Amino acid sequence: MPIVTLTSDLGNKDYYVAIIKGKILSRVPNAQLVDITHEITPFNIQEAAFVLKNTFNHFPAKTIHLVSVHAETRSDTKVVVIEHQNHYFVGMDNGLFALMTEELPKQIIAVNRAGNTPSSFLAKDIMSDVAAQLLEGKTLQSLGSPLNALESKTYLRPPDNNFVMRASIVYIDRFGNLITNVSKDRFEKIREGREFVINYKRNEELREISGTYSDVPEGERLCLFNSSGNLEIAINKGNASQLLGLHLDNTIQIEFE
Repeated sequence: MPIVTLTSDLGNKDYYVAIIKGKILSRVPNAQLVDITHEITPFNIQEAAFVLKNTFNHFPAKTIHLVSVHAETRSDTKVVVIEHQNHYFVGMDNGLFALMTEELPKQIIAVNRAGNTPSSFLAKDIMSDVAAQLLEGKTLQSLGSPLNALESKTYLRPPDNNFVMRASIVYIDRFGNLITNVSKDRFEKIREGREFVINYKRNEELREISGTYSDVPEGERLCLFNSSGNLEIAINKGNASQLLGLHLDNTIQIEFE
């Protein structure tokens, strides 16, 4: 029996996630349900894409990932199911999956909605049903009509040059670590062995990459490439977001000397 993961911006305070689980379990009682997170910042598809991109491939092949983030209820909004790297994803075609995959998935299916009935809770009324049908062995093609492309959202980023790279904070974990969209490969390709300075606030900078948080004394700032290979700004045993006043979508600048 494949696993179903759940990712949403619904939070854990309310009963919404329990309803989604109940709908799936009512149809497939032995389903294995795993929560990735329900604490995505409301409506933030870029944050959700980052979380999924760094999580899904740690699950077994054929895992079904149900994603309810910025689940708009307009009549023209499509629920889709896609196949990507031997995993299945169910959610809104709102730009999230295009950000996550960065390539055309193997299959994209626009899910049939009976009578196009309006819903204020698509994860309950449609997505949970699609996940259950996949658990029961239904093919993607039986769930709807094929699409040639996903809805895309463009987040403008100034182009890198040989001397300056600009990055955004795309995720903040519970420790307040600031994770950027700069990969180690991208950083090293432009760096070419040169010295660098990371500017993140006026008159505040970092000039070296640490290997671990404990490379600096407690309370000191550092940057490192985390387990996902992304550049991260942190404070050893401190909350960098709070203490440095940096938040999601803030920009940092890296200058090469």
